[in-house]
Amino acid sequence: MALEPIIQIFKDDIDNGEFNIAALDAGDHACDWAYSIGLNRLYGHPELLIVGLDATFTGMLLEHLGNQVASGMVIEPGDEIEVADGLTLRAQPVDELFATRGDWFSLGQTVMETWGARWPQTIQLLWCDGDGRYPEEPHDNGWMLRQPLLSVASCNV
Repeated sequence: MALEPIIQIFKDDIDNGEFNIAALDAGDHACDWAYSIGLNRLYGHPELLIVGLDATFTGMLLEHLGNQVASGMVIEPGDEIEVADGLTLRAQPVDELFATRGDWFSLGQTVMETWGARWPQTIQLLWCDGDGRYPEEPHDNGWMLRQPLLSVASCNV
């Protein structure tokens, strides 16, 4: 499937004041992820990313949070956001290396390039395990395949 029509749809939506969500199902051998496209352009807010939960569920979470941002909510690194009963997300900045290289944000990068812009600052919203622990290091073997940490900062402060 050609990406040009999808890129145009995303661009048109953002030009018309609506952000988008890219939700990617990675199949059985990797983790799903989803991220916003347009929060920065429309509201001056960092884009949002969730990795390692079901793509459809994550897309719905980001849609909800994006609507909150559109209504004035600001999510900053270090914030904890309760999005559902028992599900609290912790905000961490995405390292520029991950934001500008690799495939994490390729659709979003291509959409931004249509305006001559680079991929903006992004916040990864982390979920914890059953013991209330978040990933601590980018190459933590316990988390790497479930929820890779795209930040260089420690999350359990």
